[in-house]
Amino acid sequence: MVYGTSCFPSRQDAVRYYSVLGFKPADVEEMIKKGAIHIGKPSGLNSLRRAVLHNDQGRSKRYFIHEDQQ
Repeated sequence: MVYGTSCFPSRQDAVRYYSVLGFKPADVEEMIKKGAIHIGKPSGLNSLRRAVLHNDQGRSKRYFIHEDQQ
């Protein structure tokens, strides 16, 4: 199973991603402060649940979870 997260490798990637949706950089900073989006790898990773960077909208990169079924 593969699914997207609210985690980005950098603030610039988050701004690029959300600018396509009409958000301004200040809006993205506010989302980071409130914990709606995160900078860095997602938590809870293990051998069956890996974070992989994918190219996404606005020429951004975003972490996706690749989860293997046992």
